[in-house]
Amino acid sequence: MRPFIQTTDTAPMPMPRIRMPRTSIEKKIIVPDPVIQLPPRGSTGPVPIGTLLEPLQRIFNHPNRNRLLAEFLKDI
Repeated sequence: MRPFIQTTDTAPMPMPRIRMPRTSIEKKIIVPDPVIQLPPRGSTGPVPIGTLLEPLQRIFNHPNRNRLLAEFLKDI
């Protein structure tokens, strides 16, 4: 008959960290530059957002806005 061995509750030993070699080559994702042409900054600094949105505001208030918006966005 085996004698009963009493153990104390201890935290398990942490596993050692093993560095695994990289087997796959990570490809760099190339994001193309946007095609949108913005007006120049001007001599006084940045252009206000209202100036950038002015053509769209005129299109949205026009009765034939669908055709004008399609023409505006066809180059994008």
